[in-house]
Amino acid sequence: MPSANCVAWPNPFLETMALFNREKNGATGVSTSVSFSTKFEFSSERGQFYLDLCENMRALPGVPITTFLQNFARRYPTRAVGKMSAYWLQRVNETGTMTEAMRGTVPPEDLTILSVSERAGDLSAGMQSLGENIQAMRDTRNQMLGTLLSGFVLLALLHVFLGVQAFMVMPQLERALSSGGDPSTLGTLAKVLFGGADIIRTWWALELMLVGALVGWVIWSLPRYTGRFRPWLDNHVLPYQMYRDFQGASFLVALGSVTRLIGTQLVQVVDALQRIRENSVRWLCWHIDKILLNMEERPNAKGELFDTGIVNEKNYYRVVDVAEYAQLSAMLNTIGALIMKTAPVEMAKKATKSRFGLMVVSLLLMFGIYGATLVLINDFKNQVYIRTMAS
Repeated sequence: MPSANCVAWPNPFLETMALFNREKNGATGVSTSVSFSTKFEFSSERGQFYLDLCENMRALPGVPITTFLQNFARRYPTRAVGKMSAYWLQRVNETGTMTEAMRGTVPPEDLTILSVSERAGDLSAGMQSLGENIQAMRDTRNQMLGTLLSGFVLLALLHVFLGVQAFMVMPQLERALSSGGDPSTLGTLAKVLFGGADIIRTWWALELMLVGALVGWVIWSLPRYTGRFRPWLDNHVLPYQMYRDFQGASFLVALGSVTRLIGTQLVQVVDALQRIRENSVRWLCWHIDKILLNMEERPNAKGELFDTGIVNEKNYYRVVDVAEYAQLSAMLNTIGALIMKTAPVEMAKKATKSRFGLMVVSLLLMFGIYGATLVLINDFKNQVYIRTMAS
């Protein structure tokens, strides 16, 4: 028992844990879980956070990671990084490992590198490797998301234009033309425009449902669908192409990092693949299974092991070329570093080309309909003028 004269020095870590205990009893307004908005905000900061945490751990070797998390939680209580750190403080006390403490709050692929490095006793190395990978692939990810978002925006604008045309412009035009004669006498153009507007007015709800279902299925299927048509989708349909390119590049970078952390032997590459598989989406598990099968069937193969469609043709041949003069683990590190440099540039080119193509198609369709409407109005004016002159 401490004497009455003893001074109780404040312990920030215990104070933080006490806050969590009070949260469980409803004594504070802070949630014991991490909200979606906090996870979303942290997703764009986690690369730099990993690097900052790595620097702290290497500057003060031997200091437990909870001390650094406590500092982040105390300094940034209203920011995502502070809320995450406070949550991890609680979780690491319950789970015993940083990797398990972070599970459910960061993407599953992050956990592979963290788990490998934590088991090896060098968590800072995993933090550094992961932070560098995320920072390098950030531009690639932004290009992919920007292209997909621009496609959705153009699709929405096109639907707004078609809706205005079908529900406002064409009905008014039809009433105006009917007052001066029979619109059917204006020929094929009038039939196409009025017929198209009638179809939109009749089936617009079903069409929106189908488009919504298609978009929803694409979003769902990107990480999950591995059926017979998936290779064709990955090679020919833009969202699947971009997903394949990004995930494939990220996989090779991560595999290079993991093999660099745990060794340079082939058996350790197999172990690395199995560990990555534990925290991967179904699509990536599907490709990893193919790679492992190739290793069993072709034990002397090198770059050809990755002939599963996991990367685009250009990156696959890069793997094959580098594998000709390097061991498998060294090749993975080399190709991973190369992809971190080339992937953002290639994705930027593809994104620019895709956005331009989508914009051109949408504008041509909208201006085509608008121009056809003007032609129809002009034809009607000419008919009215001819009838007036004839009378």
